Amino acid sequence: MVTLSRPIIRLPGSTYAVSNTGPLISAFQSDSFSLLTKIFAAIHVPMTCVAELEKHGWGEQVQAASPQLAVVLLTASEEKRAMTFAERIARRPECGDSIALNHLGEAQAIVLALRSEYRQDLLLLDELAARAIAKQAGMKLSGFPGVLLLATRGGLISPEELKARLELCRAQGTHYGVMFIRQVYNMAKQGWRKR
Repeated sequence: MVTLSRPIIRLPGSTYAVSNTGPLISAFQSDSFSLLTKIFAAIHVPMTCVAELEKHGWGEQVQAASPQLAVVLLTASEEKRAMTFAERIARRPECGDSIALNHLGEAQAIVLALRSEYRQDLLLLDELAARAIAKQAGMKLSGFPGVLLLATRGGLISPEELKARLELCRAQGTHYGVMFIRQVYNMAKQGWRKR
């Protein structure tokens, strides 16, 4: 059973994130969650994302990730707002699934990131339609590949390690195309500073 997080005391100079399911699945697939904890003091997720992670077989990893993976409940009004966002995501032209309930995880992450206490945090979303909605809301945004780029630029991993992690995700069914991985790898090589 996952425990809800208590309000955290934010450490000056630390970076925090709000995430939906996709980037966390990629982190677990590539054994990269510990890398994320070197970048983010905490990653906040709505309960729907935890349920999705458990449904995909990552329950044990979610338990092990606590307290860095902090579960937050939405209020009733936030739940209602999230449903509106889910409907907007489902209507986007780049979305391949028109069922709004299937986008509730991304929508709840967006709503959570709109809270004043999370407004400066990085929102982690990989799905194109959800990213488009988050950009319209003016949010600071990244996906799992972007977090790996941050790790490379910070000297935590090499460009080759970034590429290997994305390829590991791809081999397990995550939709990172070969050309996309090559692009991210080339970006990593340009910004890499060896420690």
